[in-house]
Amino acid sequence: MRLLACLLSLLLLPCSFAAEPPTIQLYLPDAPPLAQHGEDGHGITGDAAIMAVQRAGYRVAVQNAPWARAQKRTQEAHDVLIVPLSRTALREDHYTWVANIQPLSRAFFTLDNPVSSLEQARQRYRLVAVGLGTAQEEILRQAGFSDDQLYALKLGDRPIQLVRRGRVDAWFTTDLEGRHQWDSGPELAMSALLAPLDMYIACSLQCDPKLVESVHDALEGMRSDGSLQRIVERYVPTR
Repeated sequence: MRLLACLLSLLLLPCSFAAEPPTIQLYLPDAPPLAQHGEDGHGITGDAAIMAVQRAGYRVAVQNAPWARAQKRTQEAHDVLIVPLSRTALREDHYTWVANIQPLSRAFFTLDNPVSSLEQARQRYRLVAVGLGTAQEEILRQAGFSDDQLYALKLGDRPIQLVRRGRVDAWFTTDLEGRHQWDSGPELAMSALLAPLDMYIACSLQCDPKLVESVHDALEGMRSDGSLQRIVERYVPTR
């Protein structure tokens, strides 16, 4: 009987391995409240992507790398996800666009009087802090900002302190990131909301259609049942 039990266990072992869900790599930056690494959660898009992938029947391995490198690795890999990625013209052909989480606007944060347009900012500001490899950097370059006007920062730095110390004239970022870092000290002025773009869960250009469909459907299910809104409300600061 003991021998029979051992044989049965060996026969069943491949089935248990086959039932193990595949693990999907997910890149996300340090850009709270949109994405973050820590015990308190992974930010709006991080939590949303993780829940969607898990609901789709996969396990998640969260990856942390400099934002430009994370994008490059995602593009060159197969079946790797990345968030939050704004859907821009230059990025369009380099990713598989899986699911639209929500639209997101940008703004200039400064100690000066707020601007109302990108053109006004281009004419007024001598130096603007902007995240390296972000959609914000792409937006400013397309709006005619010169290399000398851009102070590129790694995500996770504290550009608001650069504004307060007078090292840059303004910080151009998403309105949620700017408000999140709005701490004690001299009050900052925020410009009009500018350059709205949809914020996506994206995948490598070579991406399994089943993965794309299942994660997309899971995210839409989260939108319908209120799970996505509850994630947003957890991280968005009181206005």
